[in-house]
Amino acid sequence: MEALIGLVPFFLWISLIGWSGAYAYHDAKKRGKPPLLVCALVMLLFCPLSLLVWIALRPAIVRPPFNLDDYRVR
Repeated sequence: MEALIGLVPFFLWISLIGWSGAYAYHDAKKRGKPPLLVCALVMLLFCPLSLLVWIALRPAIVRPPFNLDDYRVR
């Protein structure tokens, strides 16, 4: 039982790494940057600190030049 309790911080750390990678992936995709590269860098380089660096240095959201919901655009 004590061995299982000792593994709790490990699983919390792994889940934090996974969550930060997923957040960085979706955020990079939304901002027009290569999502796999950003995700890999956030997950592999000092996980919580690298996510904060990405949030601080990320570019603005890329907006399309037209409304994608407007079907009249040709």
